[in-house]
Amino acid sequence: MTWVTAALISTILFAVVTVLDKRLTTNLYPSAGAFNVGFGVMQASISLIYFAFVIPTVGFDGGSGVPWAMASGVLWGLGLALFFHALRLEEMSRAVPVQQMAPVFAAIVAVLFLGDVLAPLQWAAVLVVVFGAVLVSARPEQGLFRIARGRAFFLLLGGSFSLGMAFVVSEQATREMNVWAIQAVRSGTMSIAMFLLAARPATVRQFTTASRDLYTFSMLVLAEGLLAPLAALSFIVALDLGQVSSVSVLSASRPLFTLMLGVALSTRFWNVLNEPLDRDTLGLKTLAVVMIVGGVVVLSVG
Repeated sequence: MTWVTAALISTILFAVVTVLDKRLTTNLYPSAGAFNVGFGVMQASISLIYFAFVIPTVGFDGGSGVPWAMASGVLWGLGLALFFHALRLEEMSRAVPVQQMAPVFAAIVAVLFLGDVLAPLQWAAVLVVVFGAVLVSARPEQGLFRIARGRAFFLLLGGSFSLGMAFVVSEQATREMNVWAIQAVRSGTMSIAMFLLAARPATVRQFTTASRDLYTFSMLVLAEGLLAPLAALSFIVALDLGQVSSVSVLSASRPLFTLMLGVALSTRFWNVLNEPLDRDTLGLKTLAVVMIVGGVVVLSVG
């Protein structure tokens, strides 16, 4: 397998997982909190599998990196919790591009606090990504463009910032411990963060009741217990086989795949997501997605 194949598999799988998450948060679980409890259960299970079967084989070196891995898990948990809440409120093809602002936040923090330097072209790319994120949230309305569902937009911004910080912390963790140990610790602390944020008597009851339906629980296991870990593993394989910048460029194309899936699953022949397909909306989304992907690519290559 080449790094290109592994990166494409990862990107496409993450797009598919987003489609399933949209169905789970909007149609199958009664609240985003109930879904987040289920996500926490999946992450706790994944962490236990790593500690029980993987770590005894590959070892748990670099104990000094544990605090960084734990911080990464907390930030990932917070970022994804906000994303899942926004995904329940917003169209999938609008939510994912805004989430792609995470590398922009990571780059800005790296410049301000870690001594990194961005070239003028990269700063221009930052502005393009920011403008694209605002544009993808805009809706044509009586000849004007209005940012509707503002709560979802700000939830997505907060989630993107948290994920951007997770990128920075994860990079520090990789310098001090192996990837498998990071995954084990990260999944464990991510589950704890999810439980602290979402586990309330009401949401636990909602999760338990909804999960009694075999179809609903099977979809949760498929999305967050199988496909998401496989996508993450494919990404790790791609990083191992190729350069970080090249892999990041391909991974940045996720909003394009998500947009295509959103269109394919919103037609009158197979209307699963019920996203608007009028020409103005599709044109606006496509332009915004291209701007965001292009800006992230420039940042990654630089």
